[in-house]
Amino acid sequence: MFKPLNLIKYLLSSILISGILVATPSFALGLKDGFTSTSNLNGFAKQAGYTDQTKTPEYYIGLLLTGLFSFLGVIAIALLIYSGFTWMTARGNESKVAKAKENIIDVILGLIFIIGSYALTAFLLKIFS
Repeated sequence: MFKPLNLIKYLLSSILISGILVATPSFALGLKDGFTSTSNLNGFAKQAGYTDQTKTPEYYIGLLLTGLFSFLGVIAIALLIYSGFTWMTARGNESKVAKAKENIIDVILGLIFIIGSYALTAFLLKIFS
C-alpha cells in the first residue's frame, strides 16, 4: 500500500508536471505577430546589417554532407536495433550471440567514425566559409 508521504510526493509531482504541460502552450498564445511571420524578422535582420547573401558552394556541400551523415546515422541505429533483436532472439545459440555481439561492436565503431567525420567536415567547412 502507499504510504501517506509517498502519496503526497506523487500528487505534488503530478500537479507540477501537469501545470508545466498546461502553462507552456498558454504562454505561447500571447506572442506578438512578429514571431508568427517572417516579415518583421527580415526587417530586423536588414536593420542589423544582415542581407540576403547568395548561397556559396560550401553551403551546398555542407548541406549534402549533413544529409549524408544523418542518413548514415539512421542506418547505423537501425542496424544496432537489428543486432540487439538478433541477440535477444538467439535462444542460447552461441554462434548467433557471437555474431550479434560482433555486429554491435561494428555498428558502434561505425557510429564513432560517422560522428568523427561529421565533426571534421563541420570544422573544415567553418574554416573555409
